[in-house]
Amino acid sequence: MRKGLSTSIIRADVGKIDQLPWFSHYELTFFKQKDVEKVMRFLKERKASFGVHAPFVFRYCQVHPQPTSLNPTLRHDTLKKNQKCIELAKSLGADYVILHFPSAKQSESWLDIYEDIVQEIACLKTNGIQIRIENVYCNDCFHTSNDYKDFLERTNLTICVDIGHLLIDSQIYGLDPVEFVESLKPFISEFHIYYADLIEYEKCHHKAWKNEKKFLQLLEYIRDIDADFVLEPSPECLEGFENLLKYLEEL
Repeated sequence: MRKGLSTSIIRADVGKIDQLPWFSHYELTFFKQKDVEKVMRFLKERKASFGVHAPFVFRYCQVHPQPTSLNPTLRHDTLKKNQKCIELAKSLGADYVILHFPSAKQSESWLDIYEDIVQEIACLKTNGIQIRIENVYCNDCFHTSNDYKDFLERTNLTICVDIGHLLIDSQIYGLDPVEFVESLKPFISEFHIYYADLIEYEKCHHKAWKNEKKFLQLLEYIRDIDADFVLEPSPECLEGFENLLKYLEEL
């Protein structure tokens, strides 16, 4: 188990990187290409390990990745940028790369091309670096633990369970968050820790903490799972961040 912090807390503002709390592990989000040298110097000074959240210094043609879009141009753009991100992450010495899957907020049915998509993801050249799939939210065709289990088995990848996304899907589709995690335990390599619901997500994206029943139950359930725990709050929503830090310290 590693305890880490995402640079989402500074919105990948390289000018604020030295203000980050001290951790032994960081997850790098959406910096600019010109920031890489300073970011690597920061990691070296803190003797920290790190992972990379795609697209890192690259940008998709749409704001969000579209790995399951029916539009082949959008889908292949996502694949291309993810591949470039993997190659750069490997060259920098990252331990892993996070890729969103499937597309978020997708109502169209795409399961007719599911087999093609599985092959597209499975054929990514990983160059020996671990690829972790992060669950998204609001994909009408793909959101259950069985959906993810099938995909992970076919691609031989692991999953980063994003707690906020999972809580949103529990609202939309009636999922039980604890049952979702329990079913995917053998595939879990990481958790993104923050609170979200449909209202909070639109208001401030990643809320650091809320004394909400499902959230607290889920945090209690996952505490003994051998995985990386990465805090991923947004800078606009840091009320209760001390509770996240305390939770991490007590693991």
